[in-house]
Amino acid sequence: MQVTVKLFGALRQYLPAGSSFNSCELTTAERPMLHQLLQMLPIPDHKAYLVILNDEKINEQEYASTQIEENDEVVLLPPIKGG
Repeated sequence: MQVTVKLFGALRQYLPAGSSFNSCELTTAERPMLHQLLQMLPIPDHKAYLVILNDEKINEQEYASTQIEENDEVVLLPPIKGG
């Protein structure tokens, strides 16, 4: 199954080789849970990011219980700093 993953800001450097500007298509054999999909990306554990699944924010506590479906879009945003 195909899942679109978009990484913004400094997270773009963790996209797989051959990805477009900030997006890639990940192929999985089954319907993974969100935490399994995130493990497919080489993002270090210490990096903080916000996860948006099909335009809905997903809390970290929900990663293990959120199932990914065919053609879902997962967006990862780094923390926004300013002030």
